[in-house]
Amino acid sequence: MRLVVVAAACTMVLLAVHAHVARVQARWGGPPRRALIAVDDASVGARPELRAVLLPPAMVPRDAPQSLEPDVRLALALPAGAVLTRTHVSPRGPAVGLDPHLRVVPLPVESGLDITPGGRVDVWVLAAAPGRAQRVARRRPVVGVADDDADQPTALVGLATHEVAAALRGLAEGQVLLTQAPP
Repeated sequence: MRLVVVAAACTMVLLAVHAHVARVQARWGGPPRRALIAVDDASVGARPELRAVLLPPAMVPRDAPQSLEPDVRLALALPAGAVLTRTHVSPRGPAVGLDPHLRVVPLPVESGLDITPGGRVDVWVLAAAPGRAQRVARRRPVVGVADDDADQPTALVGLATHEVAAALRGLAEGQVLLTQAPP
């Protein structure tokens, strides 16, 4: 009789666990799916360090790749713990996240300024004549900042076509200065 009671209790526990697992899987979209997540923060142009994990399907975007080529570089910044998607490695590069009328332009960043990806900047052209400055772009998005152990970091800024020409002219004739824009 004890054996029958123990077997019945074990069967009831197994059925309860199975029902709980089925409810959890139904809530999260089914059995776990493999996804690649960033180990550390990775900026635009970087080779991300990734780790494969199992996540509930509701947490894995449809365009999440299962694997990547080893030499892939990011088109969008990828924070630590975020799931990698095909958009992050788009062949369009950093311009993938911009409005279609904007173009990515690398511009030098003065030391001491805290220009960061996701921020907004104003672009100023300082003329060769002292005291002359002209704002050529206002509140433009910063899609990435590359330091690459250079003397001066470079920000990838989204500019409109007419602003690109003015900024490049400013680089050739004088100096371009980025200033942080209010949110």
